[in-house]
Amino acid sequence: MAYMALYRKWRPQGFSELVGQEHVSRTLAQAVVGGRVGHAYLFSGPRGTGKTSTAKILAKALNCEQGPTAEPCGACESCRRIAEGTSMDVMEIDAASNRGIDEIRDLRETVKFAPAMGRYKVYIIDEVHMLTSEAFNALLKTLEEPPPNVVFILATTELQKVPATIQSRCQRYDFKRIATKDIEARLREVVEASGIAADDAALALVAREADGGLRDALSTLDQCVSLAEERVTETLVRDILGLIGRDSVVRILRALAAKDAKEALSAAADVFAEGKDAKQLVNEMIAQLRAAMVYQAAGVPDGVELYETDEAVLKEMAALFPQDTFLPMLRRLHDALTELRWTTEPRIAVETAMLAICQDGGAAPSAQSGIASEELPQASAQVRVLSARLEALEKKIASGGFAAAAVKPASALTPKAARSGKNDEIGTAAAGGRNNPAPQPVVGGDSVFVPTKEGEAVWKRVLDVLQANPEQKVIYACVSKGTFGGMTAQRFCVRFQSQFLAGRLDRPDYRNVIEGYIAEFSGQSLSLVVEVGEPSAAREKPKPAPPKKKTASEMIASLPPEVRKEVKKAIDIFGPDAKIVPVPEGNTISQDNKFQQQKNEPEDEAPPFTDEDFAGLDEAYVPPEERRSDATPSRAFPRQSKKSLDRCTN
Repeated sequence: MAYMALYRKWRPQGFSELVGQEHVSRTLAQAVVGGRVGHAYLFSGPRGTGKTSTAKILAKALNCEQGPTAEPCGACESCRRIAEGTSMDVMEIDAASNRGIDEIRDLRETVKFAPAMGRYKVYIIDEVHMLTSEAFNALLKTLEEPPPNVVFILATTELQKVPATIQSRCQRYDFKRIATKDIEARLREVVEASGIAADDAALALVAREADGGLRDALSTLDQCVSLAEERVTETLVRDILGLIGRDSVVRILRALAAKDAKEALSAAADVFAEGKDAKQLVNEMIAQLRAAMVYQAAGVPDGVELYETDEAVLKEMAALFPQDTFLPMLRRLHDALTELRWTTEPRIAVETAMLAICQDGGAAPSAQSGIASEELPQASAQVRVLSARLEALEKKIASGGFAAAAVKPASALTPKAARSGKNDEIGTAAAGGRNNPAPQPVVGGDSVFVPTKEGEAVWKRVLDVLQANPEQKVIYACVSKGTFGGMTAQRFCVRFQSQFLAGRLDRPDYRNVIEGYIAEFSGQSLSLVVEVGEPSAAREKPKPAPPKKKTASEMIASLPPEVRKEVKKAIDIFGPDAKIVPVPEGNTISQDNKFQQQKNEPEDEAPPFTDEDFAGLDEAYVPPEERRSDATPSRAFPRQSKKSLDRCTN
């Protein structure tokens, strides 16, 4: 017969064998005996706590030939088939691989049929939270009103993903993590019944590392038995699980208590040389410190599980650290644990945390100054900005070029301006969101941003520092699309093409961090100005002036001499209000549309003629008063003159 894993071999076969879930087993047993079995159950809880085992026990209790009973016999054909997974009346469905609506439709079709052998048809849907929304909707009606003698049992490790409509149709049972002492007792029963030699310390370690899951504990024990030559020892368990070990952790904590950075780093180096995980090291340091803190405060309270069970070690650890040092040390180690989630150099994160504890006991500046830890980056940036401004003011005072009215003192700023770092006198502006339009340069002597190589270098250093600092990667993602737009004596311009990215710099924490780095790298107290799109100078170029219209005199002067004479004659005929309409060279106008062309011409092309317009013109023509009274227009104006007149008037 093939070898069977311990967690399968020692699976509970009755409600009395369930470990650590008495509230569930007692309730279900009484429901079976009293005939109050529901049509749908929802089992939720961590992995390895007995959800699927309880579902199978309930199925056996309902279909046992001796039942329904709270203690199925396990010997009848129905019980044996259910235990082996071959019963036609108990369907176990893995929702992780059968999660679609088609599978649920097939289930709805099979629900209609009566049980083949037992009293009830039981559907066990494991990891039910993996079903799709459509599958859940298809299951709703059947789950609410199933056919007689049908019981649904849904099991999940993520209850929050199960829709409320499903939960409301089920009786819900929450499975809790199993206590370490209960797991240890169960492991001792298993090794004694199986003839396995194991130390009590090894079983205690396996139970503690199982984190409340009995199945995980049995799997770990099975692995240790396979590797052990004679008996399962604590050292063997530590090697298999990759644990650091009490000796190494205590050595590091002793060095931290003595502020001995060299010894602490040396002890950590020995741990890393063995190939141990940095996260596991920090976790065990936190657990050991927590045990020492609890022991120092309350001894060994009943019901409180401690990482360290040796009272002598607990007493030593509690004596090493004052009571007020536990909190900052634990906070600093938790910060390192958070940093280990994304860093590519875990060893550096651990060593940095240990050095910080050696230098100041792990107390962050926020703990000493009353500033919240999440506000620390903003506070440090503000300190850099103020330091740079103070240094710049001292230099101006020393050089005698300081004007008292040039800078408004910080106390004169409004609270809002003080928080956001905005000062009208130094021209701080932000290209904000919807309510903050893109800022324009201040008109005055400090309004033109001058691109310089020094400014480019400063902006590049700011981007490099933001990119290298893990805590400021979000700020870097925002400002990395910005380009240096120039600087003045008091302002530093960054230009964006996107209004959204520019608007992010309206946040005081972003602005203060960037201004702090600019002040640090430039040695000047410069205010950040954000522009969107093209440079403001390009946006404000004056429009070219419209071409100047020619006066009547200029138009007449530009005509050929023979034409100017004809113009004078036309003026005599049509009066001084006549208009000049120039016709391009080569343009011909037929006699039919000549009147329409004149009608469509604008009336303000040229002003009326005056006497000055005719100064210097040739006087060879005959004035009207000297002309013959019987002269016709055709005789008074030769053919050539009529052509010239038509050219000028049209």
